[in-house]
Amino acid sequence: MVSRLTYKELISRIQDLGIEAGDTVHLQSSLAMVGPIEAGPSDQEMLDFYYHALWEVIGPNGTLLVHTPFEDYGRFGTPFIVEESPSRAGVFSEYVRTRAGAIRSIHPIVSTAGVGKNAELICGGNHYSGFGYDSSWGRMHRNNVKFLFLGVYIRKYLSFIHYIESVFNVPYLYTKIYPTPVYKNNVKIERQFAMAVRYLDFSIAWDITNFESILRQNKLINETKLGRSILQVCNAEEVFNKGMQCLSENMYIFLKNPPNFKFGQIPADGFTGPQPS
Repeated sequence: MVSRLTYKELISRIQDLGIEAGDTVHLQSSLAMVGPIEAGPSDQEMLDFYYHALWEVIGPNGTLLVHTPFEDYGRFGTPFIVEESPSRAGVFSEYVRTRAGAIRSIHPIVSTAGVGKNAELICGGNHYSGFGYDSSWGRMHRNNVKFLFLGVYIRKYLSFIHYIESVFNVPYLYTKIYPTPVYKNNVKIERQFAMAVRYLDFSIAWDITNFESILRQNKLINETKLGRSILQVCNAEEVFNKGMQCLSENMYIFLKNPPNFKFGQIPADGFTGPQPS
């Protein structure tokens, strides 16, 4: 007989990892990895199953956030329409984005969307720099949200890592400005949007497997098995502090290998010129 994850068990597992009533939770997920559940068979029933379970835990004063990226903007020059451009982060992210009352931040590549008490606080207002101070990621840090990973691992899905990199000012990123238009409420936003991105010429590839191990060794991850996969929880302040400490010791710790920088070329282009006599 196939074992199916029950609604009650899902709620219990989430609570066991420290998610409580009133929490602001940022969820990244792959529901299919969890396996069979006591809901279905439609996608809508599956999505409702997880959504309502989360609200059973965080309650009416809680907030649910999801990453709603739209890479088409940066890759193909597709205009970003805040209310319409789909999330490319999976079905649950899109499900939350399209809920009545959901608020989505305006950054065209790395937006977030939220429902609940603190959705406007995190996702509203300015979000012109992808992982900058006043981005939704910076607000998540300052409000110490809890990151919940459902069916996925921190080592593959911790998008917050790029905020830490931006604050530390790692040398393998540069700030890129995007000219493609962004629209909200059928009005073009007359501002420039920017994001810290990697240099493409120096074999830069992310791998935070080691950082996940460091978080685990320092007891900064709560985790448990969920169906056929995993459920993990950590909080923004602790992850940020440990990430900054690790970067202070090794600024390439989030990469598979140190960049293959070429001296004489940006960012290793050396001094500006000779000192005037």
